[in-house]
Amino acid sequence: MWIIRGVILLVGAVGIIWLGTENAGTKITFYLFNHTFSEVSLNLVIIVSFISGMIVWAIGAWIRELQLVLQLRKGKRKSEKLLDEISDLRNIPLNEERIEEDGISRS
Repeated sequence: MWIIRGVILLVGAVGIIWLGTENAGTKITFYLFNHTFSEVSLNLVIIVSFISGMIVWAIGAWIRELQLVLQLRKGKRKSEKLLDEISDLRNIPLNEERIEEDGISRS
């Protein structure tokens, strides 16, 4: 899986570099929410959008990683609780009563 991700990342990086070199010197008008930026280099817009996407992805990955760590801790606690319960069940004292031949039990 990591190989596929690496190949996709490599292709994306090569594509961005190619796009940047093809459009070198191109000036555009960039609209961001209520702001308008005139005569901005297309290369700058491409780089900033790529870095912004990487930051958003990293934040999402960190959140997912935190969720997985919390889920592992919860599972570990549950496992320990069940092991303690099994240990308690194993240590229950058995009531050994003598059963005499006539079928009457006496302690």
